[in-house]
Amino acid sequence: ALKMINLARDWLTTLVPHVMSKISRVSYGLLSAKDVGLLEEANGGAKVPTSRRLLAVPFVGKDIPSQTNEFSHPDVVIGLTICTYRHEGLRRGDF
Repeated sequence: ALKMINLARDWLTTLVPHVMSKISRVSYGLLSAKDVGLLEEANGGAKVPTSRRLLAVPFVGKDIPSQTNEFSHPDVVIGLTICTYRHEGLRRGDF
């Protein structure tokens, strides 16, 4: 029980404010089908990993996803992914 309380405190004091300070489709977001196609062309036809297709990825500008970067902290990835699906909703390809 004490571990859960500590985890909840960490989420509320550090991770939630960080996640809420980001702007969807400017700082992070999901890759659209068009984004995946452009990234595959830029990488010489190499497939985009499933983790980049289904989880939130960093953006370098408005609607411009980073070509290779991913968020390194797993809790931040989870929080941003939840926020992204909340803003954008599920896509047909997510089922």
